[in-house]
Amino acid sequence: MVRWDPEKRSPRRWYRWGLLIVSLVGFIWLLVVVRPILLPFILALVLAYLMAPLVDLLARYGLDRAVAILLVYSLVGLVITALVIYMVPVLLQESVRLIKYVPTLAQGVQSTWDYWLTRFHQQPMPPAIRSAITGTGKHLQNRLSTGLKGILHTVFGLVPGVLSVIIAPVLGFYVLKDLDRIRERVWAIVPVDWQGAVYKLGFDIDRALNGYIRGQLMVALVVGVLSALWTFILGIPFAPLIGAVAAVTDVIPYVGPIAGAIPAILLGLTRSPFVSMYAVIGFVVIHQLEGTVISPKVVGESVGLHPLVVIFAIFAGGAIGGFAGLLIGVPAAAVLKVVLAHLYRRLTVPLDHKSAPSVQ
Repeated sequence: MVRWDPEKRSPRRWYRWGLLIVSLVGFIWLLVVVRPILLPFILALVLAYLMAPLVDLLARYGLDRAVAILLVYSLVGLVITALVIYMVPVLLQESVRLIKYVPTLAQGVQSTWDYWLTRFHQQPMPPAIRSAITGTGKHLQNRLSTGLKGILHTVFGLVPGVLSVIIAPVLGFYVLKDLDRIRERVWAIVPVDWQGAVYKLGFDIDRALNGYIRGQLMVALVVGVLSALWTFILGIPFAPLIGAVAAVTDVIPYVGPIAGAIPAILLGLTRSPFVSMYAVIGFVVIHQLEGTVISPKVVGESVGLHPLVVIFAIFAGGAIGGFAGLLIGVPAAAVLKVVLAHLYRRLTVPLDHKSAPSVQ
């Protein structure tokens, strides 16, 4: 016989659910309103989150926190400077070469088609199709040229973007410097009976983000290096550019591996159909290794999202924030999942406040 539980059927529980929904809608509305000025603050928080463990480690060894932050900033700055000096010119040069190479690529596709048609005793490619391929090649060349100019304009020409990149490290410095004080202020406004639950929530969010962000960056780097190495072995041109594209797109689940393989497959056709086929096989093997060996070891199951949720998060992030939204859609969904799971347990399961561990 089912017992009547007045606690579970209390109107107060419905009030709490209503308050939660209204608060969530209000928070989303606030984000939409202030979205134009959010970029430097989001970059600062991401920067502080990624650097906090190393800064805390140096501070524990007796180094002044401000000095530790400046030291970490200097190390990161040296790495970024080295990448800019050595990698960016190479990638730009490869991009310009690729734009000039598009007509050769179109000619290679035509030659490959003619080769296989003659092998099977068919007529050569019809003039209409040949003209269409040539026109598509010219259109692709124009689009690539326009796209490269657009990227350069976005990086160097937009004042808000440049200001965000300049302001974010400054904001991140103050976040890192006052991180202990921020933690103390947060604990000061959290009721003692709730500190155990809030601590568990923060721990779960940190575990999800830590596993995804740091792990995914490492996996993307490995995939980029392997992709560049494989295309170089096959003699496919623009191997560094292909590796960079594979690394950048790999951080986008499901969509990234396909987008990273397409340039290698198309450029492989300029060598021979067999080179293109070997490129396909190589990328399949690389991403199988990523899915079965590298990612489980590095990233683990920290996110734990259903594939449908991941795909929805990617499209929603892209619709809201463009390319940056594609990158943060999945980790944002992982954080939202953790928060909603904790709220659900808090609202549906009676909690003995006295038994909850407190964090001082």
